[in-house]
Amino acid sequence: MLELHQFRHSPYCLKVRMALAAKKLAYRTVEITPAVGQIDIFQKTGQKKLPVLFDNETIIHDSSSIIRHLEKIEIEPKLIPEGLKEASQVQIIENWADTTLAKSIKIVFLEELSKNPKLISSLFSNKISDSMQKPLFNIPTKIASQISGLINQKEKESLTLNLENLSNLINQENFLIGDKLSIADISVASHLSLLKFPNSSGENLTGQGCSIYVKDPSLQNLFKWRDFIEDQLAITNHH
Repeated sequence: MLELHQFRHSPYCLKVRMALAAKKLAYRTVEITPAVGQIDIFQKTGQKKLPVLFDNETIIHDSSSIIRHLEKIEIEPKLIPEGLKEASQVQIIENWADTTLAKSIKIVFLEELSKNPKLISSLFSNKISDSMQKPLFNIPTKIASQISGLINQKEKESLTLNLENLSNLINQENFLIGDKLSIADISVASHLSLLKFPNSSGENLTGQGCSIYVKDPSLQNLFKWRDFIEDQLAITNHH
């Protein structure tokens, strides 16, 4: 059986779970606590970043590489269209979502953590020991001292504009490219999770996120679309 080593609330791990759900592949998850648990995965694979997929003797890291592996072992439904034009379009969007969009969202999410440290406890639930709680709860203080150089109003405005453009785009269609779910939809939807956590995040986190975006009227259509995509796939956190 496929085995996904992940941190549940990582957008890149959610991206892989969405792809697995789309292809209806059986798998189990191994939850990795950031920092501490990554030492073990590094010893096994030489990789520090998650997700990592184990397929018997084959080890694949990086969400994009994992999904391309899934495309080979389960051809249907195709997440990368056969047509050259559409295949290029969805992969351009995937790359943009995994880089530019992800970076902007990560920055505003870290800013939210610096203002709302209770999110830390929701992110880790009861999976951390007492000895780890103090260092983790000190993270927002460290973030607050470092983040000023990362955040600027222009970048926030750029993120808001990109989100509004996405919202307008999906207001016309169910999918970003073509008339079927693709890697473009999965990539964008997964990264939106840090702005407003979806139902698949569990009751501790669902509906929480970056306060300036969670209730923004212009973005509700985008979050509804993300929820529509997840509902179609019936995302779960396998064990």
